[in-house]
Order: sequence, then structure tokens, then C-alpha cells
Amino acid sequence: MFFTPLFATLEAAFQSDPLMTPCCQDRCCGTNLFFSKMSAYFDRQYRKHGLEKIQRHLLEGVRRDLSQSASLLDIGCGVGALHLALLREGARSAVGVEISEGMLDRARRHASELGLQNQTHYIRGDFVECQAEIHASDVSMLDKVVCCYPDLDALLVATTQKTNCLLAITHPRNNLLAATLFKVHIAVARVVGLSFHPFWHDWERMHGGIESQGFDLIHLRSTPVWQARVYRKRQPSLPRTVPSEDSNLR
Repeated sequence: MFFTPLFATLEAAFQSDPLMTPCCQDRCCGTNLFFSKMSAYFDRQYRKHGLEKIQRHLLEGVRRDLSQSASLLDIGCGVGALHLALLREGARSAVGVEISEGMLDRARRHASELGLQNQTHYIRGDFVECQAEIHASDVSMLDKVVCCYPDLDALLVATTQKTNCLLAITHPRNNLLAATLFKVHIAVARVVGLSFHPFWHDWERMHGGIESQGFDLIHLRSTPVWQARVYRKRQPSLPRTVPSEDSNLR
């Protein structure tokens, strides 16, 4: 699983249709093309293996405070794995926002197969640009989205403003293994000339930025490459607590 992003890049690079076209040079369009081409790959992985380990770690933290009437906002929802899992467990409704048409088509298909189409609403577009048309939700999720978006500050400000209770996020760990994998991925994407490449941000600065927006960390779990964090919107009457991470990476 550690090399999935690199393998996905190479698979897309050698497909017969080019990822870039003369009329499609902007970032949003390039991301749509790349992930739409890769949507079949990610769908196969989801159907075969279910949730990834880091996604399971993330949902552990969300479930601690999830009410049966919770509304969900899944930003960069992909094929819908996270919000569909929570809807099946009793969440009330979910909005999935995704740049990729191919990913959204598969998310809608999964929702229909599970009988959840009346509890889901999907929006295609850049969340930062279309945030005005989206209502705040109890739980906002960013699963591997912060490393796919260039303007991290704008993304986090928009997300926290749309979050009433919990903010759940996965991102690359700030270690040598993750840094190497991502920087190789970025280099390969640029050399091959793909329409999309990931981003390596200052993750410690990101953590501080989330806390400065009024959120406290309540859940922390990791795999060797990824980290899952769940934050709760701060209530002035509640004392701040900092969770410790299990040293065993399961």
C-alpha cells in the first residue's frame, strides 16, 4: 500500500489517452483528468479490500463522538468509502465534494447499491471555490486531500468554517519514508508530464493552523506512511486534552 500513489501515477502515465489536452491546462481540470482515469483502480481496491488501514484508524476517532443524527461533509470524497461507512452506521446525511467526475460517478453508484442515494448529495468542483453553496456539517473529513491541494491554508480555513463539531483528516507522516515516497512521486509526475502531482506541505504548521482555528486534537493514529487525526471544535467550558498515540503501529 505504501507505493500505491507511485504505481497509480505510472499506470495513468502509460494509458493510451493523454492526460493533458490543449484546452485543459488548469489545475482543477488536470486533477479531474488524472483521478477520473484512476477511478477504476481505486474502485477495484475498495471493492476488493474495503477501507484502507489509515481510513479505519480515522473512523475509530470519528465514532467516539458521532451522533446518530450527524451530518457529514466528505471533501475529496473519492469513491465514497468514508461517508458511506458512517451512513451505514447511522449518520443522517452526507455531502461529497470531489473534483473528479470519475470518482463521483463511482461514489454515486456505491450509494445507490447500498440504498443510500436519498441520504447523499454530490457536488463536483473545487471545495474552496464552491464552499459558498455548501452548508456546515457536524463532521468534516479530508482523507488524503491536503497532500493533493496546493493552497493548504485556504483549504483548511474553508473546511474549519464548515465544521460544527469534528474535523477528521489523514495526511502523510512527517518522516523520511513518507517524504521520500512523496518526493519521488512528485518528481516522476513532473518528468512524465502528468496533469497532476501531489504536494509536500509543512505538516507541523498545518497542525498548528487547525488548532488556531479553534479545534483540539482528540484522536491520533498512524501507519508507517500516513497519519490520522481527529479534532473536536473547542468548547470554552471544556478543558483541553492532548491524546498520546499508541506506539504500536498496527
